[in-house]
Amino acid sequence: MIVIGGGVGPMAGVGLHKNIIENTQTDGTDQTHLRVAHFSASDCISDRTKFLLGEVMDSPAEGMAKVMQMAEAAAQKAGQEAVAGVPCNTFHAPKIWDRFIEILQEGGSNLKMLHMLNETADYIATMLPNAKNIGLMSTTGTRSVKVYNQILEPRGLNIIEVPEEIQPELHDSIYNPDWGIKAIAPVTEKAQSNFKKYADILQKQGAEAIILGCTEIPLALTEPEHNGIPLVDPMVALARRLVQEANPEKLKK
Repeated sequence: MIVIGGGVGPMAGVGLHKNIIENTQTDGTDQTHLRVAHFSASDCISDRTKFLLGEVMDSPAEGMAKVMQMAEAAAQKAGQEAVAGVPCNTFHAPKIWDRFIEILQEGGSNLKMLHMLNETADYIATMLPNAKNIGLMSTTGTRSVKVYNQILEPRGLNIIEVPEEIQPELHDSIYNPDWGIKAIAPVTEKAQSNFKKYADILQKQGAEAIILGCTEIPLALTEPEHNGIPLVDPMVALARRLVQEANPEKLKK
């Protein structure tokens, strides 16, 4: 069984589920798809960026651990082993992720958790082996703790981000309650235009590929490339690995 720890951007969980389906090899019938348990519980998971910036004290790790405990109970009821992922880049900041894993281990969990950012790094190494300068769009929380830098720089990759004075605007394009990608579906023209602009900026700075480092950004940038620059969707990397772990024979080529 595949488990999606959703609610960290509810539409992001839907996007991961969609990617799992699209990367699963079937014979065209419903019955040959993998079993997926998608738990979306936004009300019990605090905002990741606000936690990292010290604006809220409740750790998202606590709420997501409860979600995964529910998921594991469902897997046990079904008599299945489970592999799980969380479709939120900022959730993988060590201050959140490490505590999350610690809680699961303290509770004796047998869930196999995949780390989306590590899977993204492996995906880049496989699909774009010659790319060295990697653009990154992300929330201010992800940017502030440099979680992608910690993972990619030891692999010899250089991270390129939008200038600091533009980062608040990028963050607002994610969170704005009136037109941001987390608040409005389908994506507003303003949000989509903004993310195309940020991709242009990163390209001009020398990016050879761009990581869409917030799981809702692919809703605004839906093509695999932007002006010839590959766009890397961490949820695709995570989805493919989840399928592979659940049943290697089901992974599409």
